[in-house]
Amino acid sequence: MNHIRLNGLITGVLAGCVGGVIGGVFCKILLSYGFYSGVMPGALVGLSFSAGCRSGGWLPAGISGAMGLMAGLLVQWLVYSDSPTFFEFLGDFPTYGRIAWVSIGGGAVIAFFLLRPRETRLPPVSQ
Repeated sequence: MNHIRLNGLITGVLAGCVGGVIGGVFCKILLSYGFYSGVMPGALVGLSFSAGCRSGGWLPAGISGAMGLMAGLLVQWLVYSDSPTFFEFLGDFPTYGRIAWVSIGGGAVIAFFLLRPRETRLPPVSQ
């Protein structure tokens, strides 16, 4: 891995962390209005990671997807759960229902797909 890609990957990880925090704040704000937005942390991790990394590939996509999943789980625990520890939350998570599973998984999938390699994307439509 060359020096430029490693710097982009580190910048992407840092930007993804900031995006996860911003997604958590948005979740808290939307909860005060009565909306559930579990997909927000993972999606913002992917958006900020892709803006910071500026290159796609399987490694950045995997890291971004894992960070999106972790951000979704952490925000679910901190904002929507009353479990005292994260490990107790993970033990109780199967009882949370399909909406929590789909929204957290959706955020992780968005974070992954924003950084997948360019050759796996659809070609532009020509007229």
